[in-house]
Amino acid sequence: MTSRLYEQSAADYLLIGGGLQNALILLALAKRNPTATVLMLEQDQSLGGNHIWSFQALDLPVAARSWAAPVAEYTWPGYQLYFHQSSRWVGGTYSSLSSEHLERLLRQAEVDNPNIRIRTGVRVRASDATSATLEDGTVLRGRLVIDARGPESRTGASGGGYQKFVGLECKLRRPAPITAPILMDTRCTQRNGFRFLYVLPFAPDRVLVEDTYFSNSPEIDADALRAPLIADAAAMGLDIERVLRTEVGVLPMPSRNVFNPQARGPIQGGYTGGWFNPGTGYSFAAAIRLAEHLSQVPIEQVFGPQWRGLVRRMRVQAVFFAFLNRLMFGFFHDAQRRKLMERFYLLPDPVIHRFFAMETTLADQWRILWVGAPWTPKGWARRPETQPPVTSE
Repeated sequence: MTSRLYEQSAADYLLIGGGLQNALILLALAKRNPTATVLMLEQDQSLGGNHIWSFQALDLPVAARSWAAPVAEYTWPGYQLYFHQSSRWVGGTYSSLSSEHLERLLRQAEVDNPNIRIRTGVRVRASDATSATLEDGTVLRGRLVIDARGPESRTGASGGGYQKFVGLECKLRRPAPITAPILMDTRCTQRNGFRFLYVLPFAPDRVLVEDTYFSNSPEIDADALRAPLIADAAAMGLDIERVLRTEVGVLPMPSRNVFNPQARGPIQGGYTGGWFNPGTGYSFAAAIRLAEHLSQVPIEQVFGPQWRGLVRRMRVQAVFFAFLNRLMFGFFHDAQRRKLMERFYLLPDPVIHRFFAMETTLADQWRILWVGAPWTPKGWARRPETQPPVTSE
């Protein structure tokens, strides 16, 4: 049977952009509302760009696990942190997925459901509440339009700083000496703000190693950083045979709130609409909450009480994280910023997980701002308990 999508030049959900935000929305609708017509438009020939996304257990709401479980391509039982004078293991599921994995899921959803259609190589000139105008003048209509075309409109727009990185996915000559992620290793040479190395072991002979900065400046020279990063990886025991893929990213960490969704369409999703964690620059936790909402309520009720509740909760979190960014990028620099990060990871695992998931409580916020903070007596006195690194035998 021919679906309504192919009989009309319209869809129930018109998704502009084929990145993480709209991918999660499409996957949620495919599971929760399979009779809805969905049209995704992406300007590139492939979906998802060139990315690795990571998320912690609490980033994935319990209600979303029925449809979002396949999103996790790699999963580990926690991650390691290293500082100059200490180390720490943080327990709890940590997962990652690649752009290629995300595209496979989207293509399979299109094959399985005739009401889902994905068009690549399509550039959108403008969007409004019920339509998208393509560069050639074609107008495509949707009952609900979600425009999530990327972080460009946010980068540099709201003060604060940036999480910027160069990541190399590498084939190794011999197995990596680690079996779980290293979320942060600050023992590397510090420069350009607060610097750390990030490592994901996808397989014994394949890893992602990233050179990451919390910096006041968005500039990054990937070519200049490549050789020093390979040298740092060798010092960590990673014997690189060749680089398979390079990823470069500049994520906004604004010092004022940029999350102000409107109670009308089009919905600005992803970074464009402020659906990301200002305290980390990561987007998964916020993006999946928007996807979960859109898949649970009828289009006619999208901007109803549940929307207002979601926006209110997310805005409270965004405002708090933006304030933290104002402190970090405005008042703490170089070694002070490193100490600030080390102090944060003194906190209990649940507090850390809630921070990444944008679900901090008032008690969490008090602990983050006050307990052991540098502006309190003996603020730098405590150190994390040292635990052995997670290594292979």
